[in-house]
Amino acid sequence: MKNSKQTPVASSGWLAVGTLVAVLIVLFWRSFLPDYVFFSNDGPLGVQNSAWIRMPAGLTGMWTDLNFLGTSAGAYTPSITGIIHILLSPVYVAKFYPVLALFVMGLGAWTLFRELKLSPLAALLGALAAMLNSTFFSTACWGVSSQEIAAGMDFFAVALVVGCRGDLPALICWARLMLAGFCVGINVMEAADIGALYSVMVALFVFFHALSESSGTLVNRAFRGAVRVAVVAIFAGVISLQSVLSLTGGSAGGVSGSSGDSESKAAHWDWATQWSLPKKETMGLLVPGLFGYKMDTPSHMQPALQSAYNSGLYWGGMGRDPGLDRFLDAGGQGEQPGGFMRFTGGGNYCGILVLLVAVWAIAQAWRRQNSVFPDPQKRMILFLAAVLLLCLLLSWGRFAPFYAVIYQLPYISYIRNPAKFLNFFSWTLAIVFAYGIHALDRRYLSTAAGKTAGLTAQIRGWWARATGFDRKWTYACAGLTAASAIGWVIYQAQKPALIAYLGKVGFGDTDPANPNSASAIAAFSIGQAGWSLALLAIAAGLLLLVITGYFNGPRARTGMACLGLFLLFDLGRANLPWLVDWNYKHKYEVGSLNPVVEKLVNKPYEHRVAYAIPMPLGTPSSFRLFEELYKIEWMQHHFPYYNIQSLDVVQNPRPPADMIQFERAFQVQVRAGANGYEIVPESFPLAARRWELTNTRYLLGPAGFVGELNQALDPVQHRFQLVERFDVMPKSWVNNPYAITRKELAHYLPPEEVTAELNPEGDYALIEFTGALPRAKVYSAWEVNTNDEANLKKLADLQFDPASAVLVSTPVQKLPAASTNQVPGSVEYRGYDTKHIELSAQTTAPSVLLLNDKFDPNWRVTVDGQPAELLRCNFIMRGVYLPAAGQHTIVFQFNLPFQPLYVTLAAMSLGLVLCGILAFDRWKRQTVPANL
Repeated sequence: MKNSKQTPVASSGWLAVGTLVAVLIVLFWRSFLPDYVFFSNDGPLGVQNSAWIRMPAGLTGMWTDLNFLGTSAGAYTPSITGIIHILLSPVYVAKFYPVLALFVMGLGAWTLFRELKLSPLAALLGALAAMLNSTFFSTACWGVSSQEIAAGMDFFAVALVVGCRGDLPALICWARLMLAGFCVGINVMEAADIGALYSVMVALFVFFHALSESSGTLVNRAFRGAVRVAVVAIFAGVISLQSVLSLTGGSAGGVSGSSGDSESKAAHWDWATQWSLPKKETMGLLVPGLFGYKMDTPSHMQPALQSAYNSGLYWGGMGRDPGLDRFLDAGGQGEQPGGFMRFTGGGNYCGILVLLVAVWAIAQAWRRQNSVFPDPQKRMILFLAAVLLLCLLLSWGRFAPFYAVIYQLPYISYIRNPAKFLNFFSWTLAIVFAYGIHALDRRYLSTAAGKTAGLTAQIRGWWARATGFDRKWTYACAGLTAASAIGWVIYQAQKPALIAYLGKVGFGDTDPANPNSASAIAAFSIGQAGWSLALLAIAAGLLLLVITGYFNGPRARTGMACLGLFLLFDLGRANLPWLVDWNYKHKYEVGSLNPVVEKLVNKPYEHRVAYAIPMPLGTPSSFRLFEELYKIEWMQHHFPYYNIQSLDVVQNPRPPADMIQFERAFQVQVRAGANGYEIVPESFPLAARRWELTNTRYLLGPAGFVGELNQALDPVQHRFQLVERFDVMPKSWVNNPYAITRKELAHYLPPEEVTAELNPEGDYALIEFTGALPRAKVYSAWEVNTNDEANLKKLADLQFDPASAVLVSTPVQKLPAASTNQVPGSVEYRGYDTKHIELSAQTTAPSVLLLNDKFDPNWRVTVDGQPAELLRCNFIMRGVYLPAAGQHTIVFQFNLPFQPLYVTLAAMSLGLVLCGILAFDRWKRQTVPANL
């Protein structure tokens, strides 16, 4: 009879899983409360609840119909994120998506470190260092958790490759390489352009790891590395085929400025490098909160922690418009240009202990003699050190000359955000740190117990026999701590200059009692530097105690615990500001929706909504309260949650060229005047024409603007009518501890705590624009013209009536160039889904049915069950020709080519088989016969 004996690896694996889970539960405990979901800037609950993102229908293509005229959102790949969305409801996705993503990354890191034959302590601390690195942690909390899943899959991929050792059967090695390729492919599916860059990192790591091996000649090792990279790349391409086609074809094609020529690259340099890491903010890798955390810290943090993070607003320059940087660098003279002063936050902290151990490991690898690392590990660590330096230099983007070199490479100009290279820096740093902990563990903690003494005696005895390297390291740590203390004193002395600088970048108030003032922010930054100074001294001292052998033998477990607890405290403290939750029933007014938004919920697919003050006109300061409510809460949260379609765009960093042309044609114009730029009053009616063509029936804004809209935008027909008036008031659950009215209180509250209440005398209004074209309309009069510029010009001509004739851009043989002038027919909706629209039309003559949604060639249309040609109408809309009078059923159906999906699904099936083979092989090798 045989028995299975649990191995140390399995035991340490369960310990690692338990530790990772426990840490995440402690940090994300509020996600387990019934009515709370996690904050997400890029994927909030409102978006998760939208119909267009519904799974599994999204696997064959997604059409997001909530902003502008709709657009293709690509296809949802059956990745880990896709599976999470299939298995969990939107509320549970909003609760646990970042938790699951960080766990995948931590587990992937642990798996790699164990495959590298690092000690259990190194594997566990390395996994925690990766999972809690602020670059990864803040990204997951920001709402882009798929990037952390991608990083985790890359850890798994490298682990599978480095585990291909000579004692394994050839079948198992090939299975590991194929599965590694699938992991890299899933990384691309999860993180798109970042995933593509990660795949290059993996390829470099795999190739250099083969070179650093001790067996075989250099040529043999290089050949082995090249074969491994090729196999991984092939199988990565197979499983990610659907995503790769979308990236290289759909995402880049048709995007404004996506041309690969040098002229286009130069013109879009500012766009591509807006999110670069300012060189001075490199200090944020060493000091958390030095430049603040989020732009609204400590909003929505756990209440018990908020007072400790008051004034922690981000004040750095990430996301700053390059024009503003040039303005500030020139001394801030003249009129300040527009654009973001900053956007995002300072979440790139690596950890004091992580950086110290990593530097120690690199210094040890640099030693020619008496290094703690064998030669293969030395070569690998030095290679990783070079990667760290390169990634850091590239992350500076437009603030240094290095990124400009790789910017000339194909497809790099499509990538927006050089700071993404901090992801690769952090990924690599975790590996170097794990190597360092492994060496410390094996050399100073887990060695056979020698004679240990008290603290003072141990240090003296060690110093007497310390080598030159250890003495230099001690001096370096002492010097670094002393220099940091001097730097902190200088920073304190420069507080007035810091306050003056903060005034230039948007924090003008200097009242120390105001937590958002320049004075309070400066004090917070200096305080964070002081915290880091103390932690640096403790970390250096702790590392010194390890090196002296104080934690050797019976004190080894104490030393391991001290390292782990310090790591958790340091990184956990730095990540607390990113832990933001909210009560979703309060935020989305579940069961208590305000009457204004509730009115818009009724058949939202028959009309669009927009803010009543068109760009580039600004909102008067007295009405900014509602502008914030509309643009932050309603547009980004309520509208997607309730599937209300808005012409206003929430986020679109890569707008297609036809959208830009259309928007420019109907934008209120500006011209250079004596006092700068000024509005051209004659262009006001263009805004009304834009709303007319786009089926924008409802507008929201100040009630007093109705008259101005009729006078300036529609002076002839006066088609703007007031529907409901309302005020912005605190939500019912908000307390009013002050001796002021509820209406006054609303001006002091954040947008998520206010709502709309009907009031016949209210300051704001729901306005109906009766001139908006119906969403679907039948025309018996049309003009065929394939000249897009001429069509746009005619649509913008106020003498042209878009309600009586439609412009067709598609040359169709069946469509007569001349049209009739008979009475047009009627059309009504029979069914609406984001990807499936069914209409019923009654026509009196051959007609063109116009659907005021954006044209996309991936829409298909049938008339009475027969395929028909999709027409491009009114420059950007879609339509279809109805060749005969009578009753017709028209169906518009959206699907992306999903043949690549079959390849991806087949690859995933093969991946499951390969996982089974490897699991069986591991079980067989770990099963130890035992006599009973």
